[in-house]
Amino acid sequence: MNKLLRFGLLFALTVVFEFLTLSTTTLAAETILTGKVLATVMRAEPIPFHAVVDEICVKPGDAVKKNQPLLRFHLQSEAERILQKEITLGANTEELRGQILDLEREQGRLEALCNKNRQLVASGLGSRQALRRQENELKALAERANLLRKTIKKAQDSFANRLRELERYYTVPLSEGAMLPTGSLILPSPLDGYVLSVQSIFPGSLLAQGAAPIVVGPLDPMLIQVPVYEGELKDIREGAEARVEIPSLGNKKFLAKVAEISWVSNDMNVAQPSYFTIKLMLNNPQLELKPGFKAVVRF
Repeated sequence: MNKLLRFGLLFALTVVFEFLTLSTTTLAAETILTGKVLATVMRAEPIPFHAVVDEICVKPGDAVKKNQPLLRFHLQSEAERILQKEITLGANTEELRGQILDLEREQGRLEALCNKNRQLVASGLGSRQALRRQENELKALAERANLLRKTIKKAQDSFANRLRELERYYTVPLSEGAMLPTGSLILPSPLDGYVLSVQSIFPGSLLAQGAAPIVVGPLDPMLIQVPVYEGELKDIREGAEARVEIPSLGNKKFLAKVAEISWVSNDMNVAQPSYFTIKLMLNNPQLELKPGFKAVVRF
């Protein structure tokens, strides 16, 4: 009985020792990294005019669809005068059209002269050399007229594109030479997503051309970037799974996958250790994760 007891005790100690050894090995092999949660895309639609804010239509956290109004504004006086002049002038191809008319008139004159000289050459009374010069000149006039027509077409297409661009802000059709619509313009959302931030602006605030006061981006999936020491990089592969803990959410755990591994060190100074950026993707269907949250990543 004592032998059996000793054998059982020895067996139990062996199992415990192997378990502790395995646990220590596993812990030693685990790679723990820290990084930040980021949105995969962050877009801020710039205002293409000097503007005055009429109304802010969204707040941080709001879900938005592409082209949904983010804010309403009207043009500053000088900006409106400049834009009205642009619409009034339109493609501004009148001078080019006049040049084409002159060329067509000259083409008609040369064509009549060529026909007359062809008859003279056919009867043996005209100069073939003079006829060839006139035909070459007629051909050059036709080519020049075609180039002008192409230039006019490009100008018209460019202005049509400009009108379509302006219609995003006015939300009504625009036409060449017409008066600009009255009322507010909108700043449309550049994509489907959520409002991530709004600058401190109020009705009546002045916005310079190019200002981008509202940032929009998707929140599902999310991105995590972590720096990895060169010695640990060999154990990480694209597509590998990692466990993520978010301290801000009470160390709630998520599952992420490695989407990209940098091929270049963050610091090429030979005296400094080399770290490589790893990007991980994780789902966020409940929108619990927010850009800027600290993340602890375990491989």
